[in-house]
Formats: sequence, structure tokens, C-alpha cells
Amino acid sequence: MLKQPSLRRLSWILLIATFVTALIIGIVDKSSEQSSADRAASLASTIACPQCSGQPVSESNAPIAQVIRAEIKSQVDNGLTDDEIRSFYRAQYGDWVDLNPGNDGIEIFVWVSPFLLAGVAVGGMILAFSRKRDADTNEELSDELQERVKELRTTYESDISSRGENERP
Repeated sequence: MLKQPSLRRLSWILLIATFVTALIIGIVDKSSEQSSADRAASLASTIACPQCSGQPVSESNAPIAQVIRAEIKSQVDNGLTDDEIRSFYRAQYGDWVDLNPGNDGIEIFVWVSPFLLAGVAVGGMILAFSRKRDADTNEELSDELQERVKELRTTYESDISSRGENERP
């Protein structure tokens, strides 16, 4: 464990800061001003093709994907929001069609987990390097402890030499 309380505190602060940052990034809406064509393309990449397995309609050449792309473009031009368009396709085909995980409930974990893993990795590296640094320090023994070590060594060596003499035939 970390012996210096300041490093221990620093690692906890970094871990908590990473967690809070990940939560904020996961919750904040990332929508910005886009052209209608950019919005339609972005939405098409988040809607799964009903005919293809897991492929977004933006990448599919299936006839149904072409129809959905055209519908998305017209819905964007009519002023529908991204959430309304996604809800329309979820209602029509089921929840599986939305390739973007939501930002509520357990789905928030999908957005936050990469940041949590990075925070844990950084915290682990701090712990590992601080332990290595603690192990590498050469602390001098006091004179009293050095004398005690010498006594123990001579006792140990005399025990070994006396055993060796007794075991010889």
C-alpha cells in the first residue's frame, strides 16, 4: 500500500475525478448545429437495417435500407428531432433497431465504462509505481540493529558449522 498519505489521497482524487468526468460526458447531450444532410447521415448510422444483421442503414444496400434512409432525410427536413425519429423506428421495428445505447439506467454504463477502466488503470499504475519506489529505497539500519544482525549471523553460522561437524562420519 502507499506509505505516503498524500500519494494515497492523490490516487483517490484522480479516481473520483475520472468517474465524475465520465458521468458528465455520458449525460451531457452532444448535439450541435448540423446541416440536415449531416443529421440524416448521423441518424442513418445509428438505425439498424431490418433486413441485414446488425448493419446500420447507412452502410446497407438493401432496398429497405434505401427506403429508411430516404424516410430519415424527409423526417429531418420536416423538423422532427433525433429522439422522435429513433422512437418512430423503435415503435415500427422494435428496440433492437436503435444502435445507440440510451443514457439512462444500466445503459449509462456503456458510456461510462471506458472512462472507469482508464481511471482504474491509472490508479493501478500509480499504486504499482509507488510500491516499486518504496521497495527500492535503501534505508540505513541504526547501529543497534546492525549489531543485532551481526549477532544473529554469527549464531546462525555457528549452528550450521556445528551441525556440519556432527553429521560427518
